[in-house]
Amino acid sequence: MWDLIVVGGGAAGMAGAIAAADCGDRVLLLERMDRVGKKLLATGNGRCNLMNRGAPRYRDNPLAAQVLKRYGAAQQEAFWHSLGLMLYTDREDRVYPASLQASTVLDVLRGAMEGRHICVRTDSAVTGLKRTPQGFAVMCAKGECYQGTRVLITTGGLAQPKLGSDGSGFPLLESVGHAVTELRPGLTQVMTDTEPIRGLEGIRVRGIVRAYAHDRLLGEEQGEILFASYGLSGICVMQLSAACDGKDRTVSLDLSYGLGLSPEALREEISRRGALPAERLLCGMFVPRLQQALFRKAGIPMGAKPLSASERDRLWRTICDFRLPVRGLRGFESAQVTRGGAETGLFDPHTLESRKVPGLYAAGEVLDVDGDCGGYNLMFAFGSGLMAGSRGRKMRGEILYADR
Repeated sequence: MWDLIVVGGGAAGMAGAIAAADCGDRVLLLERMDRVGKKLLATGNGRCNLMNRGAPRYRDNPLAAQVLKRYGAAQQEAFWHSLGLMLYTDREDRVYPASLQASTVLDVLRGAMEGRHICVRTDSAVTGLKRTPQGFAVMCAKGECYQGTRVLITTGGLAQPKLGSDGSGFPLLESVGHAVTELRPGLTQVMTDTEPIRGLEGIRVRGIVRAYAHDRLLGEEQGEILFASYGLSGICVMQLSAACDGKDRTVSLDLSYGLGLSPEALREEISRRGALPAERLLCGMFVPRLQQALFRKAGIPMGAKPLSASERDRLWRTICDFRLPVRGLRGFESAQVTRGGAETGLFDPHTLESRKVPGLYAAGEVLDVDGDCGGYNLMFAFGSGLMAGSRGRKMRGEILYADR
């Protein structure tokens, strides 16, 4: 009989297993893939953005704030230092391993589990969960059945299924009475009308991206935009993907931002260049392929003659408001996170224990919590894993992994 059975060997699962072991529990961790932490290795472009020291940026959900109030940046830093991981914080408050290698994070987590005698069994896909008089029975695809006093579900969502996120935790939770909200790709690329951006694949430009429903502004982000064969990518685009998910959505690109000019200053600069041939008017502002696309979008020939005042105005408006109809979002295979999950109101925000099923816990992306890019989702995964593994309890009068 195990004190805790952790289902899922990702960020939340490994953190939960270590925290439980540090509280004296006998822990079994079950992972369906051939090794733990596969998705962790891919985070932050392989650099593993562990957390963010800035203001929380999560979709409106009180559970994230409750978890990170107790197991936030200070406690997570103490946790990493207890494992021997050195950290690096960049100018935008994003925290990485000092090595800037995700493999370093996985190495210390695996070493910590081994040192705490946590039993890790890979190639163990969990297919069933039942209540027993002693706690729970956890059934696996190959016929194994494990008995545990408590169970922690940390199977992740549906984002990037090739790395192990297959949504298998949702039916487990539903089987014991938990509701799961609608599941949608989050932090993903936006598919648009491709004709206006024909030939721009691979070009990067800084700008402001705005999402609209008809003419109602839904949100805006600024940063690097990547043109792709299907539409748009880049962190600022992915941040707005939720706002682009719906009918009659358009995105607008304000490319004056990337020039370091206000829209009015750009208008004056274009007017100052008014005597130049059209084909040279935007030289030094944008790469030739983007210049051609802007002229094409504005419906203006790009020839040897200067533009008229009305044509210059039309071109300026196009640069500041390059509109693209949204055709949809890229799927879970491209998404960084899952929007939706197990309803959070049914879990105690101080322990993450189920209010319906005593002894059952959930943490990480399997819960209906998602945040912005910049380490917020991994921060919630580790924080919620630590809370659930320790059951929010205190050791020696202090929170486990207290601020140093």
